[in-house]
Amino acid sequence: MSLLDDLVNNYFNKDLATIFIQVGLQGGKITDINRQILKEVTLAQWLLESARGKSDLAVNANNFAGLKWRVPDMKGFAEPLKIKVPSEPEKIEFCKFTDIDAFIIGYWKFLTRTPYKGLEDYTNTPENFLGFLKAKGYSSDPKYVSKVVDLLPEAQKLLANAGGVTIPASVEQLQLIRAPQEVEVGQSFRVEGIARLADRGKVLSIISDDQFPSASVAISQDGKWQFDFVFKQEGDRRMIIAIDDQTLEIRIKVVVPFDNKDDENTQQPTASSLPGAKVIKLGGSVGIGGVNKADDVKAIKARLHQLGYRWVGDPNSADRDRGLFDAIKLFQSIIAGRSTVNGDGRVDVSGITHRWLQAANAPRWELMPKSDRNNGFVNGELEDTKDNHDFGTHWLADVIKKIAQDYQNSYRNTQPTAAPFAINDVSLPYGGDTPDHHGHETGMMCDVYLPKKNGNFGGIFWSSSEYDQDAARAILKSIRKQKLVRAVFFNDQQLIKERLCVSLSGHDNHIHFEINPPVRS
Repeated sequence: MSLLDDLVNNYFNKDLATIFIQVGLQGGKITDINRQILKEVTLAQWLLESARGKSDLAVNANNFAGLKWRVPDMKGFAEPLKIKVPSEPEKIEFCKFTDIDAFIIGYWKFLTRTPYKGLEDYTNTPENFLGFLKAKGYSSDPKYVSKVVDLLPEAQKLLANAGGVTIPASVEQLQLIRAPQEVEVGQSFRVEGIARLADRGKVLSIISDDQFPSASVAISQDGKWQFDFVFKQEGDRRMIIAIDDQTLEIRIKVVVPFDNKDDENTQQPTASSLPGAKVIKLGGSVGIGGVNKADDVKAIKARLHQLGYRWVGDPNSADRDRGLFDAIKLFQSIIAGRSTVNGDGRVDVSGITHRWLQAANAPRWELMPKSDRNNGFVNGELEDTKDNHDFGTHWLADVIKKIAQDYQNSYRNTQPTAAPFAINDVSLPYGGDTPDHHGHETGMMCDVYLPKKNGNFGGIFWSSSEYDQDAARAILKSIRKQKLVRAVFFNDQQLIKERLCVSLSGHDNHIHFEINPPVRS
């Protein structure tokens, strides 16, 4: 067994809560799931720092993290060893540990030193933890955070393997990640997927309705692929995506929007007659690079404010600032079904943003539903006062409520001791970039805690003996029943075989689902 194997197996069996008590970290501030995140990201650190257990420091000093000797903090936990390492111009004193056990405890003792005071508040994501360490001088490498994050999948697999579970290194065939089930005529949408790493650089063949070839799409170096598409005619449409002997079939319903008969020459779309719809007459474009007539600006601000995008400012004022522009960009990203904010920030007369703002089901921005423990639903994010990923679209809020109700009716009514449907992160109060996630910017995606056999939830891998696979299966079935759901990521290999979820790096300790916009009404 290699030195790295010894490290991984030892670390897998360590209880970080116990170690935190030993070294004096305020472990009470760190949740079960955050401890698992810390175990993954610190192992990724050690893979980088020790060249996977092959560096001189690792071999000769059981020091896998490049920890330098510090007095008096490390006395009793390590001994000094003067050694030359590639990153330093001359010999420097580093910590020498008697064995791997001593190193693991010593590593966390090292992080109780004064420069790292407050570490406990930065443990909810790998990026937050690493960013905190780097800001405090842990590494001078400007790319340190990204280098460690790139090794996270490897660290996660090593820990899972140590628990007796083998995780495939990559997908084995062409796989769909995201695609809509229903779109409007003329609505641009995105299809995303992943291929075998062996197929990197190859070009996908895309055929619509068995006769219309689309532009070729190349598979990127990380195996991912994506393309945007627009249907010009209604109906039940079929797309075939293929490479070599691998084929994916996608079926999408294309519908005519309610305002399809509007006269485009008037450049003034009409709102539907449904409750919640609102006619907005514009004399010109509003937003970044727009005409921005005072009454038009007020009208757009008033509608966005009404829909919950309160950071547009006073709706009775024609002032324009970043708050208005950011709200328009977020709104545009939501109606396009994106997971990240990416819009031009301008409402064009009769354009899709203008039409959606008038729609009865225009996306409202709101706080996610409160816990309803009598109905088997827990919003862990709202109950966590240290985090604020509590906001999203009313579309997502409605889907969450439906999932909770279905899970309660279909499973918990006959299994009353099963864990509740418990959600975690959605999006920040104003949407947009979050250091906690790649994505989660548009209030269209939600994380779900893993259920435990004892009726609790969170803080575990799917490979853990505490994990309740039957409850997870029931949760996934309830998620899959929802018409707007477009993607579900979770790495339980059995549930992947049952086609209830798709594997994606970083989803060993939670379920992630996303929704598409509904058809405009």
